[in-house]
Amino acid sequence: MSRIYINGRFLTRPMTGVERYAYMICKTLADMGREFTIICPKAPLMSCYDISNLPIVRYGCGQSHLWEQCVLPFFFIRKKDYLLFSFTGLGSILIRNKVMTIHDLSFLENPKWFSKGYYWWYRIATPWAVRTSKHIITVSQFSKREILRFYPFVNEQNVCVAYNAADENTFHTLPQSHIPTKPFALTVSSLDPRKNFANLIEAFKEIKDCSLYIVGSHYRVFTQESSMTATDDTIRFLGRVSDEELVHLYNQATCFVFPSIYEGFGLPTIEAMKCGCPVLSSDIPVLREVCDDAAIFFNPYHVEEMRDTIRQFLKADSTLRSSLISKGFVNAKRFSWEETAKTIIQLAQQ
Repeated sequence: MSRIYINGRFLTRPMTGVERYAYMICKTLADMGREFTIICPKAPLMSCYDISNLPIVRYGCGQSHLWEQCVLPFFFIRKKDYLLFSFTGLGSILIRNKVMTIHDLSFLENPKWFSKGYYWWYRIATPWAVRTSKHIITVSQFSKREILRFYPFVNEQNVCVAYNAADENTFHTLPQSHIPTKPFALTVSSLDPRKNFANLIEAFKEIKDCSLYIVGSHYRVFTQESSMTATDDTIRFLGRVSDEELVHLYNQATCFVFPSIYEGFGLPTIEAMKCGCPVLSSDIPVLREVCDDAAIFFNPYHVEEMRDTIRQFLKADSTLRSSLISKGFVNAKRFSWEETAKTIIQLAQQ
């Protein structure tokens, strides 16, 4: 078995979806007693990560792509029988004993969703990284098909699906949750065009007696969504919140609405299910794969259908809500960090 090294640059960045994926794999490997080493820049690490039991080595200066591509490779110059995992993206292109991760290929699906700099960097660098990787990890069967569609030179056997998951120690039902004075629907994601929040806000313009709480921040790699503005007190932008605050929101929400038009996995849907929050989801292939029969689906491009789906759920009796919650608990159990970590170990043994 090759010695496992992990690209730890993600620890210098705020925890969003891909960073959480990398962090939870590292945490699970450590909990399982597996030997591995995380190589991090000497830059400050974000306080949102508990690194107390993680085997970290600090190496080199800088913390950007430049560290990853030009500094990190020097760490492995005299090392043999190793495998470097990068769980958030490309990894070091100059290193051939590596496994890269592709969470999705949204930048190829629609370049207009991203800044030009981000688009061109990943358009040029991704196929190069793919060609120099021993294996590719991705987070769903849908994303695997996308990789094979956009990069037909890839051997299907070299693409491995290691699913995302929600940490049950963090995301769970609370014994007693404060009931808000007014019902609200919750949605969680980065604020970028493919998340389709503009249509969701439009749908809520004519929904009475239920507010919409939007959790997430805008990142400069995405293009601005000019039409995504609140129209009245019904729409509340909460920005980034802590995991503790997010769990309370999942537990208190009347429902969770996920209107995205392109995803690699769609982790917030599983987090909501873990917390006993009914899920209303856009009807796209990856969310059918992830949510199965534990969600109510709507066409994300049709505002009226989205609005009608939300209205019908809000008017439905408790039987529908209870059914969705029960199915959600069962469905969420399909995904676990332990199974994902076992997949990583299997790759290192090949």
